[in-house]
Amino acid sequence: MKMIKNLKFFDRILIGLSLLAVFIFAVIFFRRSSYITAVVKIGEGSVFYPSWSTARNDFSGTQKWFAESFYEGQTEKDGLGKIRAEVLNVYSYDKTPTRKTVYLTVKLKVVYSRASNTYTYKGTPVLVGSKIKLNLDSLYMEGLVTSVEGFPENTVREKIVVEAQIREESPTFLETAGTKPYVADAIKAGDEIKDNNGKTVIKIIEKRVFPAKKAVTTSDGRVVLRNDPVKKDVYLKLEIQALKMGDRYFLLDDIPILVDQIIPINTSTISVFPVVTKFVSTD
Repeated sequence: MKMIKNLKFFDRILIGLSLLAVFIFAVIFFRRSSYITAVVKIGEGSVFYPSWSTARNDFSGTQKWFAESFYEGQTEKDGLGKIRAEVLNVYSYDKTPTRKTVYLTVKLKVVYSRASNTYTYKGTPVLVGSKIKLNLDSLYMEGLVTSVEGFPENTVREKIVVEAQIREESPTFLETAGTKPYVADAIKAGDEIKDNNGKTVIKIIEKRVFPAKKAVTTSDGRVVLRNDPVKKDVYLKLEIQALKMGDRYFLLDDIPILVDQIIPINTSTISVFPVVTKFVSTD
């Protein structure tokens, strides 16, 4: 007590600041951490790479070479060499010949914040809809959190069947929407489009081909439909493993399956984007 009374005002401030620093150090380095599982969709902003396509079928996604750099077991470590993020599963699907949609299931070392009732990773809240940055074995990525510990739970997988038409509409030649014969020949009934794990996402269960209809103006001014001598109308029946959210169906989580909307079909030999014309059945 005598020593404390003999301390000068400056010394007391110095001791107080030292105790405060020790307290802050203890809070930061000795607070309890835990692990949670989250699903992260890799954002196209992870790679600043020019896109040369402006076509209607240029979906968002990440570059194919970048998407194929992810694998199970990739980790991010802290300064002490301890793992704070690990890739448990990789799911990807071709959206275009050059772009993929990629989802990573990751285990994250997080800290629970009582004040905000949230988990944080490297100081950033881990919430559905929030952004996250990971450095996985020298691979930097930015992504969107789509699921945390199984939330949201209002999504189910269902098998649906739709009819679709391959259309090639041109602002120059409005009289027909038929496609080229070699495109019609390249699509086969029984073709299966699979994800990176070998699971079938889309199966072509039926293909019908007819001469394309062409609008022709006769000599007396009437507009009539005639068979195009070259182009073909191609109709497909597709079996899709769809994600149901509420009363809507999606391919992956961001391609709506709706009448007059396109569905990406990418095989090893061709990439087409047929337009949905009809729902045949749903589970």
